[in-house]
Amino acid sequence: MSKKLEANGLWESSRMMLPQHKERIIEHRSRDNDLSKPLLHEDEWEVIYQNIGISYRYTEEAYFEIFESNSKRAVSGIVSKVNELGKKIRIEWENGHEWIDIKSLVAVRLSGGGLE
Repeated sequence: MSKKLEANGLWESSRMMLPQHKERIIEHRSRDNDLSKPLLHEDEWEVIYQNIGISYRYTEEAYFEIFESNSKRAVSGIVSKVNELGKKIRIEWENGHEWIDIKSLVAVRLSGGGLE
């Protein structure tokens, strides 16, 4: 019997690779490097909401870890407005402000030693 019909011989004997296969392999490898948003437990969300409330009520500076488009970034400032309907918060800092979607938050830590 031919070696092609034994074990993995069929695949071992064919060494041809189509350009589409190469593209797919490269795409798959690049997707492995993508960062995905971590899933947060209910307790972590509770801490995030508490720290947002403390920053808003007492004008306490906080550090916000934000996940967006396969990367994380950090922002520090004070929560100046909370839009409960749109689920966004407005963070003010020295040079301006930014609206951030609450669901994109990964962590919120108070600089004054609040909840972590």
